Amino acid sequence: MLAVTAGAMGAGAVLTLVVVKLAGMGAACLAILLGAFLVRALLRKQWRGTTSEEAAEATSSEWDYIIVGGGTAGCVLANRLTKGPAGKDKRVLLLEAGRGDYDNKLVQIPAGILRLFQSDFDWHFYTSNEKATSGRGIYLCRGKCLGGSSCVNVTLYTRGDAHDYDTWEKDFKCTGWSAAEVLPHFRRTEDDQIGLYKTDPKHHGSGGEMSVDNVRYQNPLSAKFLEACKQAGHKLNPDFNCWDSPQTGAGRFAVSQRNGARCSAASALLAPALAEATRGLKVLTGVLARKVVFKGTKTTGVQFSVEGVDFTANLKKGGEVILAGGAIHSPQLLMLSGIGPAEHLKSHSIPVISDLSGVGQNLQDHPAAAVAFECPEDYRGISVTSAIRIAGTSIPHPWPLINWFVNGSGPLTSTGCDHGGFFTTEAAPANSSSADLQMRFLAARAVSADGMRSFTSFKKTTRHPDGFTFQAIAARPESRGRVLLASAQPETNPVIEGGFLTHKQDVASIRAGLRLARKLAQQPALKPYAGREVFPGESVQTDEQLDEYIASSVHTANALVGTCRMGELSDPLSVVDPEMRVKGVQGLRVVDASVIPKLPGGQSNSCVVMIAERAAASSLAFRGNEATGARLTDPGGPQLPRTLLAPARAGFPHRGMAIVAVIV
Repeated sequence: MLAVTAGAMGAGAVLTLVVVKLAGMGAACLAILLGAFLVRALLRKQWRGTTSEEAAEATSSEWDYIIVGGGTAGCVLANRLTKGPAGKDKRVLLLEAGRGDYDNKLVQIPAGILRLFQSDFDWHFYTSNEKATSGRGIYLCRGKCLGGSSCVNVTLYTRGDAHDYDTWEKDFKCTGWSAAEVLPHFRRTEDDQIGLYKTDPKHHGSGGEMSVDNVRYQNPLSAKFLEACKQAGHKLNPDFNCWDSPQTGAGRFAVSQRNGARCSAASALLAPALAEATRGLKVLTGVLARKVVFKGTKTTGVQFSVEGVDFTANLKKGGEVILAGGAIHSPQLLMLSGIGPAEHLKSHSIPVISDLSGVGQNLQDHPAAAVAFECPEDYRGISVTSAIRIAGTSIPHPWPLINWFVNGSGPLTSTGCDHGGFFTTEAAPANSSSADLQMRFLAARAVSADGMRSFTSFKKTTRHPDGFTFQAIAARPESRGRVLLASAQPETNPVIEGGFLTHKQDVASIRAGLRLARKLAQQPALKPYAGREVFPGESVQTDEQLDEYIASSVHTANALVGTCRMGELSDPLSVVDPEMRVKGVQGLRVVDASVIPKLPGGQSNSCVVMIAERAAASSLAFRGNEATGARLTDPGGPQLPRTLLAPARAGFPHRGMAIVAVIV
């Protein structure tokens, strides 16, 4: 007998599954039955949005801070602005348009990302008016829940290199944002599980809220990839986040996970803050921000709607509204509120509060293209996709699920792309000191040349041949896009012009990456596993053919930034100053990925956490709290008790299902 007991958080219900292996029932039938039951348990809906009565109560008093957007930055801000002596008397209202169930099992299980793209946890954005992508709009996944995109990303924790942040200060005049000055803010939140803190405390932190680890699983093909890189003459890099050595090399990417579970900004920072009843923190979910409210140029509050009813949350005297909606929603809300390019606002009959031409401009993302190989028949079952599903079905195999619940290990701890590297290719700019290419290796065969489509279609694919895939990413892109209003109604998604591949440098770096992928596949370590080249196909060889393939298959690596960028006040395209205060008004900041002037060569989530850490220190200092002013240069201080950093997996009835498996 196999008994599986699951206690569902919030509802208090207990789901008991008892599967008895009846006479004549084969192992495959038993596995399918158990897998179906487990999946159904994982998909149980347990979320309820804010009611109009709750919204009315929240707007009956005034707030020190109103944070619009409960994503990565919003969660960090909610924690820091209500923490310790500096935050003990602060009242903070956090408004989130998306869901509240960041603790859903599909979010906690890293491999659950295969069911999160284009789900209720995703805004389902697409770009338009693309000039260099064969007429295609590019799908953009953005998290639609507390925790934002930290709940739907691939969990990679790579900061970029020191030159990225020195560039912010030198080229964009962002005083206080050099590598040396931002590094303490990275360290403060980090809780290193790999062991790097012991040997390199300069670059790593211990005891913070965001756990950083290696994935607790390594597919044999991933190990072969690292061997192939060595055979091709590339060094192995044990730490992509050490700024005392070059970023280049191959290795395992660090991930934001604790005990094999996703460590999102919501689970790591918001949940502990909400657990402390003494904090003045209120969170509303499922609410739509309509506009920031002004009296002249002074910010007074935020108008939002719940269940079709409009409400206005008001600030206390000296309070601040902080926009943390990300690179799409923050510029949209600024423009809806009258801050942006004057002519564009007038075309939508929006009164102009502050004419800032940079709002919505400077959109950046990491463009990517893939090379995929199918393994020979002799290696059937080697890919991670074969390990996590029952052969010939779309049903997850129960044993990896049980392994994750019980041990926090196995293939479900991987989002698929946790091995790879950074490389300086022949296409890199001559004056660049940083890698122009990030390569991600996936121990799975792509089912589409468009890498994001491979993820979104996986749950519907019943036949998934074994193989492996290289994803070539322009690590420091030069192409730029923009965000525009489609209408003056916040319910209407904005126009997103991604500008993918509009700069030839990005195409050249990706092309070099595709050639590098082919070279690595022919190294002795990988060659036995490299059967038919599925994408782009052996017939695609010339630069012109590769460029056409890139244009027809380019996809996002999910790092949207830049649309409310920082800069000095005299910069005509800056939207906020180096303290993230919006130009031309008082009491309004933007704190999220949109303030990034130039995208670092790494994943953006750790960078956004750092930005929010610095912003919280800046805001508290600005409001006259001398005790926290020092945090602008030294964001140390007390950490959360270890009891509040509980695993997001076993032994946690407050966090989700508790699984007990008994085999007789």
